[in-house]
Amino acid sequence: MNVDVRRSLHPLRIRYAAPVLSRVRAFWSWWSDEIFAILPSNLRDAIEQRRQKLFIESDDDQLHLSLGSWGSRRDVLQIPLTATEDGNSKLPRDAQQTILLMPEGKVLTRSLTLPLAAEENLREVLGFEMDQHTPFPAAKLYYDYLVTGRNNERQELYVDLVYSPRNEVDALLKKVAAYNLEVDVATSRGSDRNNLRSINLLPQELRRSRRMNLHRLNVALAALCAVILVVAITVPIVQKNRAIVILEEQVRIASAEARDGNQVRRDLEKMAEASRFLFEKKRSELMAVQLVEEVSTILPDHTWVTRLDISATEMQVQGQSEASASLIALVEASPLFENASFRSPVVQVPGTDADRFHLSADIVRSEEP
Repeated sequence: MNVDVRRSLHPLRIRYAAPVLSRVRAFWSWWSDEIFAILPSNLRDAIEQRRQKLFIESDDDQLHLSLGSWGSRRDVLQIPLTATEDGNSKLPRDAQQTILLMPEGKVLTRSLTLPLAAEENLREVLGFEMDQHTPFPAAKLYYDYLVTGRNNERQELYVDLVYSPRNEVDALLKKVAAYNLEVDVATSRGSDRNNLRSINLLPQELRRSRRMNLHRLNVALAALCAVILVVAITVPIVQKNRAIVILEEQVRIASAEARDGNQVRRDLEKMAEASRFLFEKKRSELMAVQLVEEVSTILPDHTWVTRLDISATEMQVQGQSEASASLIALVEASPLFENASFRSPVVQVPGTDADRFHLSADIVRSEEP
């Protein structure tokens, strides 16, 4: 992010975000404690065992060790500073954190009022101005701070600077290191001598915010999250692929059945067409025989046929008859003919009583076979 943009947003973060975050942290602390309190005792003990911290206090001749949390602790061991290394086996080494409590006289506090804009780089600001607020330069101190308030109208920040000479802290760290204990936090009691300050006097390079087991747990959780993410991505794809395979198989079967159905339909159409052809052929041949028989029946004996033409829709007769005028009525009377008429004028045959005629009529076809 651009430096100018970050600086312009900083007042908004101080004015709005910081108070909200402070309330969120307080709510989280209260809520987690309430949830923890209603858990079953065996589960609460198991969690407490994993969350316990080792607190170390020192006086002139011994170390006082206690286990518990920031709010409550129980004394577990007192080790004389002159003890041999054989006493190391009694030390609790499965604590989540090791916290060194500085003696009251070794830690000093100074309340400061700073410009509100200094909060963005408060540790650096305090380091640069350490010689103005303490009798020591920053190089000879271990220090931390607590923000105790903000005044947005006056643009002021209220800070408690907590510091201790480095030689005092290093001396206690050396005593603790003799028992193969590594300190994560160096703090002190508050003014009421009961609550511990939420500070860490150790510089960043000496801090160990979490033990190796927590690191491994976080790595395992991260790996588990990665596995769950891969599963969440992979499972729907696998399910879709399986669904596609099933659908493709169903489509293949349906296509084969459709092809078989089409082939059956084509076969049926061919059979029906062949059946119709045979029926039409049979009917046409039968009709021709019937027409010839009908013509021979309805024409009188004095009529001779010289030519008979039968098509699909029409019948034509040419010949000679002694009563040509009556032929129209005879043909019309037949149920197989209609619309009878002469195609050409009737002409008398010279030297005879007969007439030459050319007669046509439409064939009446029945729908029934």
